[in-house]
Amino acid sequence: MSSFLDNENQMVVDAIYTDIADHLVQEWINSNLDEGQLYADFQVASMSDSNYIKGRFNQFYNLTPDDQYYVEWDEEK
Repeated sequence: MSSFLDNENQMVVDAIYTDIADHLVQEWINSNLDEGQLYADFQVASMSDSNYIKGRFNQFYNLTPDDQYYVEWDEEK
């Protein structure tokens, strides 16, 4: 099945997708903030592929592996 976007300029389609993605991310962040800053930060860190971000999150909140919001990361990297 084809989409009406199939006949549109790819740059226009990419810009639309970027706008939608930005909007969805902002809604996701705001909904996580309803639960508090720690929870919102946890969601970002846990979904990130960045070992650095995971480690910085744990360090910022002084989390250890025994803590509920600790995010697994490789301290050697």
